[in-house]
Amino acid sequence: MSEENVKAVRRWFARLGAGDPAPDLCDPEIEIRNWAESPVPGPYYGHEGLRKWFRDVNDPDMGLDIQLFELEDVVEVEDGRVLTTQRATGRGRSSGLAVDQRWGSIIGLRDGRIASAFGYPTPEEALEAAGLSE
Repeated sequence: MSEENVKAVRRWFARLGAGDPAPDLCDPEIEIRNWAESPVPGPYYGHEGLRKWFRDVNDPDMGLDIQLFELEDVVEVEDGRVLTTQRATGRGRSSGLAVDQRWGSIIGLRDGRIASAFGYPTPEEALEAAGLSE
């Protein structure tokens, strides 16, 4: 099942990158939450929460102009969980300052669908939360 979970996560991120939150790839009871200091900490629940999270992430009032969003790494952890590392680069809309941010997530799957997505401020913190740090 591990390769199928990795493929499901890659499909979801591809759809997110194309501007679609892809509720059809997500469990109806999906839960999304990020670290407390995140601009969109959540929590967000269900398909309507998924849509709200996606709107919040892409809100122009967030003050960022993201030029590149990429999924850097996807690794099966265990128990239907996948560890991901993402990176976004861009500029602050008002300041013009460069932004280059990497973070980690643990994506949970149930019956081949995205059931949870928990974001962490660094890939190392996601690794620790997954029980894989040294």
